[in-house]
Amino acid sequence: MVLMLFPFWIMIFIIPLIIALTIFWLWMLVDCITSELHVPEKLMWVLIILILNVIGAVLYLLLAEEGKKKKRKGAKLTRSRSNRMIFGVCGGLGEYMGIDPTIVRLIWILITIFSGFLVGVIAYLLAAIVIPEK
Repeated sequence: MVLMLFPFWIMIFIIPLIIALTIFWLWMLVDCITSELHVPEKLMWVLIILILNVIGAVLYLLLAEEGKKKKRKGAKLTRSRSNRMIFGVCGGLGEYMGIDPTIVRLIWILITIFSGFLVGVIAYLLAAIVIPEK
């Protein structure tokens, strides 16, 4: 009896979810390609959306759209001294983009978990080395 209902539940919940996520992913990809971002930044976001799929689309929606709204003239990316947990990378990214650093930390944790733990840790350490302190 349970085996007979399994395809029904897939049709009701899983398939519409997959369709909705695919539409969202395509929408963010088209939005990125047609946006007024500079070419290197646009290329970076297209690659993030293509490589990380739905997570990349959510990142684009949260970070790039917020950055497009705020015209950061003369803003410089630095590690935060006041808003830090380890090296201040996420705090600095949050301050640079004008969003709450907690959101940046949560996104970084999700990317670290879903991309393999080592990738996120290495990226964080490289960012801590490359991004200057305020």
